[in-house]
Order: sequence, then structure tokens, then C-alpha cells
Amino acid sequence: MTLPSLRGAARLLALSATAALTGCTTMATDPAKTGPVAGQVPVILSITSNTGQVRGTDLIHLDRFDTPGAATAAAGSQSYTLRRVAAGIGRDTAAFVGNLPPGEYELTQFLDLGTHKSLRLGDSQRAALGRFTVAGSTAVDLGRVIITPLNEKVLVGQSTSLPSNRALLPRLPADYARLFAGTAGQAWSVAPEAALPVERYALNRPVGADCVTELADGRVVAASRLGALLVRATDGRWSALRGPSLESLLCVSPVALPDADLLAVGEYGTLLRHAPNGDKLIPVDTGNLPPGDLVRIEGSAGAGWYVAHRDGSALTIFRSDRLEAGDWQVVARESLAFSFWHGGVGFWMWPTKDGFGYSTSAGPLRFLDFATRQWRERALPDNRRLIDIRHSPTGLLSVLTSPGGGMGGIFAKVHTSLDGGEHWTAIESPFKVVISPVTQLANGTMLMYGGAMTQAELQSSTDNGKTWSRLADYQHGQVFHALKSGLLVDADLGQFGIFDLRSSGDGGRHWKIEYTTFDRAFYEQQKARDGNK
Repeated sequence: MTLPSLRGAARLLALSATAALTGCTTMATDPAKTGPVAGQVPVILSITSNTGQVRGTDLIHLDRFDTPGAATAAAGSQSYTLRRVAAGIGRDTAAFVGNLPPGEYELTQFLDLGTHKSLRLGDSQRAALGRFTVAGSTAVDLGRVIITPLNEKVLVGQSTSLPSNRALLPRLPADYARLFAGTAGQAWSVAPEAALPVERYALNRPVGADCVTELADGRVVAASRLGALLVRATDGRWSALRGPSLESLLCVSPVALPDADLLAVGEYGTLLRHAPNGDKLIPVDTGNLPPGDLVRIEGSAGAGWYVAHRDGSALTIFRSDRLEAGDWQVVARESLAFSFWHGGVGFWMWPTKDGFGYSTSAGPLRFLDFATRQWRERALPDNRRLIDIRHSPTGLLSVLTSPGGGMGGIFAKVHTSLDGGEHWTAIESPFKVVISPVTQLANGTMLMYGGAMTQAELQSSTDNGKTWSRLADYQHGQVFHALKSGLLVDADLGQFGIFDLRSSGDGGRHWKIEYTTFDRAFYEQQKARDGNK
């Protein structure tokens, strides 16, 4: 069966967090916290979501069948819920561990509490995914399951490349690695190679483009999901470089090393390098880095290497003289803990001429000089709270700030600086509700996106923000990046199931879609089927 002909694909459904936690299910106990439970067996399952519609998966509901092969669960049969472990790490990949009694099980629902969405599997999807069996006293490793969009629908399937979680276990807290050491995968009634090729379909359509960067030869690279870097050739064609696993990549940085021209970092401590002229991404030994997500890497062989590491609300910047098997030492710490008054806390990091800069929502801006290893700080304008920041190829730094106090973007202001925040210039926005900083193109033209309550549009200024004129309509949910060559590349968030990458060669006036996850063949089949009803 080919995927474009698949019927009965699931949809993401809205739900309340309260409803997600109630119902006739038993929360499986965590064997790393409660220890062994008489008559129950530890089970591990990992999920990778190739979608911008949810932030990940927090809970999985299972139906248990006392009689193997039964078409439906018997009346009074117990359903179970597996909870995500090590929830502070992983954006799109999640590990689930729980004690379960012997029996045959079927996955029925995935829940994301962050976005209040759930994915409920229909009969055909549950049959295609198969059931798994818990028996005896041996721990069960169910490998990886993939969730990916099919236009506005959603597919779920087993991974053929990761039939066990052996490679993921060392990236989890040590208690989980000990529980499943030596455990073989495969407990499914449908073998991965016989299941629907959901993973193969997803690998051809990775969703997302983070940390968009232009290389010296004119190519553009961006970090994406499923362990992929998306690469744009100078003719506008996009292709993928992949690593050996499926954890999402969060950022990519160009480097000049004998064995690497790119470094990519991502979930669960993923650190990969790309050899010049190579066709794949190669793992780098992360040495003594603790479990967590790597969100940015900067540095060089001469200056040393700096990684931004996140574990829940703890953001740590580590430094190591060497990249391979590094001895990483803490150089800075920040808290990204949620505040009822201020809401979520963001983190931004960007390269500078002499090193890098970073900030959290609370500020200040902090800059590290590679040569001296000294930090300097610059206050945000009027000590306001940072909402967003842009670093343009001209060196212009632009910030969108708010007075804070729970007001979010209300009363937001935009300021720019050409000296790393030492001096700020206020920019008069052309919009009543300001929702983005300024981006400066290579030719000096400034762009600002707005129209929160009306038609979204781009405005441009050729006099450093003194006057503005409408340039073009724009789409809510798009994020554009100005590159040194003058090219603009923008990406949406994939929040509606379809992800597009576009480019503009005329400063944002016209845009061309160059990459999309939209499956036209499936769309035409749907349309023809609906027309025959």
C-alpha cells in the first residue's frame, strides 16, 4: 500500500488538559522512581513528531486486551497511560516508560498538554500500527514511532531505522539506561518492515527550518526535524543531509575544520558534523556533557567551542577546548522558568564579529569575546522586557520589547543598534500593534512585518525607519531571514500540517515556494473521491 492512497488518516483534535488527565485509565508507574512492581514489566517507547502542530507528546493512552487477538477490549478491561520521562528535554522526540501487567496492548491516543491537542487513532490506523505484547518478566523495548502530517491529516507508524531505543538510552537519565540495558526490540504484532512506510514518507518531507544560515558559496542551510539539515542550492532546489538518528536538529553553524564545514546540534545532546563534500552527517562524541538539548554551537579550533545546553528551565553555556569528546566546563547559567507575571522566558543566541551574544527575555544582552574570553553586558532599551531580537547581515541588532507585567506584546517598541547595544535608536513603527523587530537587508533597506488584527503585510523603509511604505501582503505565521547575498528566505511553522519554504530575490515584494510538504497526489485522490460521492 502506498501512502498517498491511505484512507482513514487521523486528525489532531483540540482537548482540555483536564480532560486529558481524566477518564477510565490507570497511570502506569515509573519503574525508575517506584522500582519493580509485582506482576508488571517495564516498557519503553519513543515517539518522534515531524510536525509543527504540536510541541511533542506528553501522554499515551493504551487499551489492554486480556485475550490475545480479541477484536475489542472486553468490558471492564483496564486501559493504561504512559507518561513522558525526562520531560525537560526533547522538543519533538519523547521517551515513555512505565510498568505494565502482562497482556496485549494497542496504542489509542497521543496527547500534547502544551498545545491542548490530541491524536486519536481510528480502527484502520491501530490495525496498521499493530499491537504489542507484554509477557514474562523481561523488559520490553518498543522502539520508535513516527508521527507525520499528510496534508491536513496525520500518519502514525513504526520506525524501521530505530526498532529499539538502544541509541537513545544513554541520552536519558542513567536509571532508565540501566532498566533496559541489553533489552532487544520487537514486541509488535506487525513487524516494522511490514507496516505502512510512514517513516520513509516522513523522511522525504521534514518539517521546519530553524537557524537559517547562508554559506560562503551561496548555499543556504537550515536545521529541521528527523535529524535533517535542509540545504538550498543556488538554483533554489532544496535537499536534505541526514544523520544516523531521528532527533530534531535545532541549529546549524558553518565552521572551518579539516573534517567539517558544518556543525549541527539538536535534541537529546545531538552533535553532528558534515565533512566537506560529504553526503551525510556524522556524530561527534559529546564528552562529559550532561543529558539535555543542544540549542546552539559557536566557536573554532583556536577559540574553543561553546554550546548552549537546555534541560527544562535551566539554560547553561558550556565551553571546551576540543570538540570531539570535549571536556565541557560551565561559563554561564540562566533560568528560563515560567513566570505567572511575565509568562514564558525566551532565549536568543547569535554570532558576532568577535564571538557571540545571547539574551533571555529579562535581559541584559551579554557578549563574549573569543580572544579575551571576557563578557560585556548591555542593557535593553529602558530596561524593558525582550520579546524578540533580530541580527541582520549588516550588523544591525533590532529588539522588540515590552514593559512586561503580563502585557505581552501590548505597548511593544522597536529599537535598533549598530554597536552591539551600547546605543539604541527608537524606530517609529508603521503598525498600531507592533509584533516584530526590524530586519535590515544587505542594501540597507529595513523591513518590518505587522498587521496583527488585519491583513498581514510587509512595510519597508529606505531612510533608517523614519518613513515607511507598504511593500507587499504577507502571511501570518511566516518568519523571514535576510541573508548577506540579498536573498530573503522565509518559512512557516507548519502549524496547520503543511510546511513551506519560500524565497524572494526582490526584497520581499514577491515570493516563490521552493519546498513544500504538500502532497498533491493525495490531494487529487481526495478530490476525486469526494467528487464521486
